[in-house]
Amino acid sequence: MGDTPYPLRAVTEDELDHFFRVLMRAFGEDSRPAEIALDRLTAEADRTIAAFDGDDMVGTAGAFTFDLAVPGARLPAAGVTYVGVSPTHRRRGVLTSMMQHQLADIHERGEPVAVLWASEAAIYGRYGYGLASRRMDVEIDRTQTGVRRDLPVDDSVEVRLVAPDTMYDAAEAIEREVVDERPGQFVRDRRWIETALADLESRRHGRSELQGVLATRDGRPVGYATYSTKASAVRGHSIADGDIAVITHRALDPGAHVALVRLLLSLDLMRRVRWWNQPLDSSIEHLLTDPRQARSIVTDGLHARVVDVPAALAGRRYARPIDVTIAVTDDRCPWNAGTWRLAAGDDGVAVCERATSDSADVALEIEALGAAYLGGTPLTTLAEAGRVSTTDPLRLNELSIAFGWSRQPWCPVIF
Repeated sequence: MGDTPYPLRAVTEDELDHFFRVLMRAFGEDSRPAEIALDRLTAEADRTIAAFDGDDMVGTAGAFTFDLAVPGARLPAAGVTYVGVSPTHRRRGVLTSMMQHQLADIHERGEPVAVLWASEAAIYGRYGYGLASRRMDVEIDRTQTGVRRDLPVDDSVEVRLVAPDTMYDAAEAIEREVVDERPGQFVRDRRWIETALADLESRRHGRSELQGVLATRDGRPVGYATYSTKASAVRGHSIADGDIAVITHRALDPGAHVALVRLLLSLDLMRRVRWWNQPLDSSIEHLLTDPRQARSIVTDGLHARVVDVPAALAGRRYARPIDVTIAVTDDRCPWNAGTWRLAAGDDGVAVCERATSDSADVALEIEALGAAYLGGTPLTTLAEAGRVSTTDPLRLNELSIAFGWSRQPWCPVIF
C-alpha cells in the first residue's frame, strides 16, 4: 500500500486496545483502561490504519463516519482522528503514507469532505487541510459583572441540578435539534453523548466531579450544561477565589440559554467562570452588564479538506447567487485538479461541473478551498494572504460573500 516500507492495514477489534496504547505513547500520555473503554464506544475498527515495522505497530490513524452540517445542508464526511507515529519512526514517511491511504479510502467511500482537529497545526496543510473554523475559551470574573438586568426572565424555564448520567436522552435530543444551526457540527448518537458526559478522573485536572444542569419547559428538555468546580481562597485571606469550568452548554432557545448562563454566573464561592470551546460568535459577552469582562483566548478549531470538489461544492448552499469558474490545484487527490464551474441560484442550490475552458476567475490550492468551505474563512482574507488569486476582484468578492454563512462554523466535540 504505497511506497512506504511500513505496511498499512486496519486493526481488528481485538487489537484496538493495543492500537490506543500506541497512540497514547506517541502523544506522550498514559494509557488508562477507563479511557480506552470510552474510546471504544465510538471507535470504528474498519476505518483504522496502523503502520507496522515487522510485528511492531509504529503508526496509527483512523476516521469516524460523520453526518456533517455544512452551510445549509448535511454531507457524509470523515472525522479524521487517532493520528500518531512512534517516536522511533518519525521522519520516515509513515505519516504521509497513512494520510495518502486514508484520502483514497475517504474518496472511495463517497465522503466529499474530511475534517480534523490538529494536535500540531503545521502538519496538515501539506495534506490539503485548511483552517476552516476557530474556537475560543471565555473567562468571566463573576464578581465584576452579571447578566444584564434588562433581559427578561423566562419563568417557563425550570433549571435544576442532575447527575450527568441521567441526561443521556435529553442531551441527545437537544444535540440532534441544534446540529444544523452551525456548519461543522455532526450528528451525535448515544455513544457520543455518553462519551461527552463521562466523568473520568483523568479529565478533572484537580476539579470536582462533573455536575449536570438540565433546563426544561413544561417537562420538555430545552437546554443542558455540565461543569466542574475548584474551590480556592485568596492566600492569607478568607476571600473565595474558586473557579468553574463549563464543559458543555447547549440550549434550544434564548430563554433556556439565558437561564443557564444566569445559573452558571450565580454559584457562590466561585469567582471565575470559564466556558471551554465556544464558537467565535458566542453570545455570552452580549448577555453581560460589562462585556469587557468576557476575556477570550482564540485558537484554531476544525481543519477541513475537500476530497471531492464537485460533490462538496454542490452539496452545500450559498449566501447569494453566483456563477464563477475556479481553478483548483491538488497534488494529493488528482481527481480534484482542474477548472470547475460553480453556479448557484437565488435558493442557494448549486451545481458544480468541469469547466469547458481552462480560463478561471479564481485560482487556489485545495488547502485554501478547505479553509473557506464551512463559511468561516473569507476567500478575500485568503487572497490578501496570497493564498487565492483572481483575474477579477469583483468576482472574487461575490464568491467570498457566497461562501459565507450566517453563523460561524464550530464543532462542540474535539475528536
